Amino acid sequence: MIRAILCLVIFWNVENYFDPFNDSSTNDGDFTPQGYYSWTWRKFLKKRNDIAKTLIACGLQEDGTWEAPCIIGLCEIENYFVLHRLVTDSPLDPLDYGIIHRDSPDHRGIDVALLYRKEAFTPLKTVFYALTHEDGTPAATREILYVKGVYKGRDTLHFFVNHWPSKLGGSAAKAMRMKASETLQLAVDSLMTARPGAGIIVMGDFNDSPKAQAIRRLESEHLTNVSAGDTYKFQGAWECIDQFLVSPSVQQSLVYVKVVRLPFLLEPDATHMGLKPRRTYLGPAYKGGISDHLPISLKIINFTGHVKTARKHPIDETVLCH
Repeated sequence: MIRAILCLVIFWNVENYFDPFNDSSTNDGDFTPQGYYSWTWRKFLKKRNDIAKTLIACGLQEDGTWEAPCIIGLCEIENYFVLHRLVTDSPLDPLDYGIIHRDSPDHRGIDVALLYRKEAFTPLKTVFYALTHEDGTPAATREILYVKGVYKGRDTLHFFVNHWPSKLGGSAAKAMRMKASETLQLAVDSLMTARPGAGIIVMGDFNDSPKAQAIRRLESEHLTNVSAGDTYKFQGAWECIDQFLVSPSVQQSLVYVKVVRLPFLLEPDATHMGLKPRRTYLGPAYKGGISDHLPISLKIINFTGHVKTARKHPIDETVLCH
């Protein structure tokens, strides 16, 4: 019997998903009840629930059916606590997501993370690639998260989750984005050399367009940029900075790649016309939205001629896989 094996992958920058507690080890004081944003437990709970609602809505297909996202890459999350609350204390709870995360060197304390459905995906290996300055000293920015695992007991997939430095950092941030590109390229090239034909999905907020040098240098025989459109609006102009890049084997099995433009994620842009993402804050003013970025989704399909009972795979070099 021919059986289709589908995998739905989501990436989303959730715009400052902080808890309201002060962490003395990071610069998170703005997101406390007494801070610049007057960030309270009530506001946190609303954002948590809205993120969960959106991730569930990302699974709605054009034919009216629904699929639970199997893999969710997130950025601008503060810590393990906010992720745990998201997957265990919201409508996501019945879907039983595991969490892969660790605190990054970012001075604001924002990190990248990967969520996975435990019944569908078995992580085998996790690596956090730190970025460094030219002199070799660690950079106070987000790491690149790599996760290797087995999907449905059959296909080995490799995921890289990115959140590159913002353009607000000027030339220094641009140089660090090039450093991130080099780090990612070395990791992908090494993987493809060891395992030609590997199924690789690179996702992230790259803070650069697909035409930027740091992104273009990633495209080779190993990776193709399959991004579907604009996700972020800056000074009236839409930009494609949240992107997917995939290896040839994944590209061959693509069903779709798209920007998730759910109506409740958007609002009228009174200044520049059209629509814009309905963000949580605009300056110090609380807007009650979810994020200034739109999510992106990707679905792949493989076929198998018979159904096997999934074998249990030993965990190999897994780091902080909760």
